[in-house]
Amino acid sequence: MTRPLNIYFLSRVREELTFSRMDRHESSKLSRKITKRHEIRSLRQLVDGLVGLGVNVSELDGFFFGYTIPRIGKEFDLLKFKGERCLSIELKSQAVLERDILAQQKKNLHYLAHIDRAPVMYTVVTDTLTTYRIGRNGELEVVDFSLVVDSVKAFGGEYLSDIDDMFKASDYLVSPLGTPEKFIAGEYFLTQAQDRIKKDILLDISMVNGHGFYSIVGTSGTGKTLLIYDVAKTLTERGASLVIYCGRLDGEKDTLISSIPNFDVMPMEEFIVDPSRIDGFKFVFVDEAHRLPTDVFNEIVKRVMDNSQICIFSSDPEQVLTLDEKKNQIFDRIVKLNLLGSFKLRERIRTNIELTSFINSLKSINKPEKISSGYPNIGLYYASNIDEAREIVKHLKSLGYTFISYPDGNRRMSCSELCEDYYCNHVIGQEFDNVAMVMDKTFYYDKYGKLRGIPENDPDNLYPNLFYQGISRVREKIAIVVVENKKLFEKISRIFD
Repeated sequence: MTRPLNIYFLSRVREELTFSRMDRHESSKLSRKITKRHEIRSLRQLVDGLVGLGVNVSELDGFFFGYTIPRIGKEFDLLKFKGERCLSIELKSQAVLERDILAQQKKNLHYLAHIDRAPVMYTVVTDTLTTYRIGRNGELEVVDFSLVVDSVKAFGGEYLSDIDDMFKASDYLVSPLGTPEKFIAGEYFLTQAQDRIKKDILLDISMVNGHGFYSIVGTSGTGKTLLIYDVAKTLTERGASLVIYCGRLDGEKDTLISSIPNFDVMPMEEFIVDPSRIDGFKFVFVDEAHRLPTDVFNEIVKRVMDNSQICIFSSDPEQVLTLDEKKNQIFDRIVKLNLLGSFKLRERIRTNIELTSFINSLKSINKPEKISSGYPNIGLYYASNIDEAREIVKHLKSLGYTFISYPDGNRRMSCSELCEDYYCNHVIGQEFDNVAMVMDKTFYYDKYGKLRGIPENDPDNLYPNLFYQGISRVREKIAIVVVENKKLFEKISRIFD
């Protein structure tokens, strides 16, 4: 649990390593991040300014410094909670553009709006104590630093010390496919990396005559899908945009199409039936392009060139699910195109330390990761037979878990007899609060402690990859049901030691 601290005491420490060490100790942060010198100086300048205008040391207690929302990665410089109110102070070591300050304030307001506490927000340029806030008309305004002083005094006395449970990941992780209404309404923000790629692509496209290809690459959780749908939606102002989606689409497709003019979404299967459907679009996006069959990829490239279209491929070469996808090497084929731009997303948006640590430990059981909080949001269950597994899965689904299973091409997998909500290859680009999956005799650990799958069950499916694809869709809680595989269950249970 992250704890608040007294920013007066912390601000008296000036050396980077010592400051960071004391920050971790006082706040119980798990991150080993080193606070930069200019950030330390900014905090000290703010505190000196507050004390100089009558704020006492006790009124500087109860602040969360450099707080990061669990599972999301959004960071605030200073937060303090009292009753039904929240005080947020962003620190700038030097003057920055007012439009950037306003953008950050609006982003902060977006994240704080979900916790039902009235926000009081300031940005302070600490070298000069120049202070900004959002006015009633939504514009940025300069105010006197004395307002910050008054607010800090007003937030004195008793304060809230447990805030981790205030922020729910599902409120912020917007998916065009999982939460289309939020996407349509624009209730999301791109990360700096996403926004930078978007700006580069839009600027570059404005100067392109004729056809052109772009590539966006990123591993699971980096926000590729949100980025390309956002770019596609933005480009509808310049021409019709189409997203070819290499996964299953349900009602969200109709919701997106009916609500966004000049915008369409097409499952890959529909393109295979009628490739000419893409001819009328100016911009073509292919999400999860590494799943394309070779002939479909070639047809898309040919039509884009013939129609003088702009095409953006989004892919993750590490997430191939079948031997055919591995053999097709679509990512390598994309790279060999005469690309106008190639971009890589590295920063993970879904950053739940507990869940990520557990999944990494599953991958390499001989070197399990250890976290101080343990694994309170992980459930591990054993079923001696398929009937017991069915009862466990039924119960988990009643608790709100989404059950993700494997493609049913081979019925010898015991878990294929269970009633699934989704298949692993149908959840591309989607997230769910709670995810349940089954592991049976198909899975084992090799002598190096690496998770493997028995290919004889279905030679085309790469079962560990399918498992990771499904389990990585989670936001909040994981449940794993091991069926008729005591050895596997025993090894997984060691992660909890």
